[in-house]
Amino acid sequence: MKKLFPRIMVLGLLAEITVSCGETINYDTEQKIATALVVPNSPDSDNSIGTGGGADGSVLPNPGTGYGSGAADPDLPAACLTSPMQVQQDTLVFPEIAAGTTCSFGSGDNLSKRDSFFRAYLRQTQTVSLPDGAILCSINLVHNPAAMRYDDEMFFSVNDKLLLATKDYSDIFPKTDFFQSFSWDKLVNQTYDSAASRDVFCAGADEGISSCGVPPTETQGNIEMNFSEEMNVKLSTALRADQDLTFEWITTGDNDNTDCRHTQIDLGLELRYVMP
Repeated sequence: MKKLFPRIMVLGLLAEITVSCGETINYDTEQKIATALVVPNSPDSDNSIGTGGGADGSVLPNPGTGYGSGAADPDLPAACLTSPMQVQQDTLVFPEIAAGTTCSFGSGDNLSKRDSFFRAYLRQTQTVSLPDGAILCSINLVHNPAAMRYDDEMFFSVNDKLLLATKDYSDIFPKTDFFQSFSWDKLVNQTYDSAASRDVFCAGADEGISSCGVPPTETQGNIEMNFSEEMNVKLSTALRADQDLTFEWITTGDNDNTDCRHTQIDLGLELRYVMP
């Protein structure tokens, strides 16, 4: 098992959050502009962001010495090793799903209520745009400490690449190269058992380069996402051709008015990129 390094994701531009499940609901959310840092990529630099560097005043973990320290990855562009690293920090906010919103059963792609089956889902999205010409070198994330609760299940992805799920549905979701994609067409009307012995899904866990943890459904707890440097490189490589990064938080339900809901989720973000 390779040593895992906790990561915080970066961001920095204005983002918009929407919710959809047959109809789109716009949520008002605080918009922040992150501070861009320039990190030299010299062999003498540890590329540390420093403590107290979070947009909200939180302490960010040391991202390691992989850049400019001789630990080059074959998938990492040369510019990431030679050009000054730009660092942006912010927080992705997925607001609490208000009472009365829930699953919108029977609307759009959602089916009517049926106990113990995946019948409806609700999707929240937030899009972040990279500067023109930027080369993405690293993308990191962490759940800001705050107990949360959800019902029934949740799925988190960026640009259709599934990063975390409260239950592992690898047997039905499509996979392209390294990453799986969430597919409602594949999941809808599948049998749902909250006590089923499906593990938490974490991209890269089978390869030993990540680990994730979430509380069981309808139970208060924290989300954990720990990505190694190797996992970060895989993710940033898969996203490098994309100018926009769209993060999606999806919640599902079967038959209850409390389904498709979660309390507010804040994710610390860090994008590291260069402008060659």
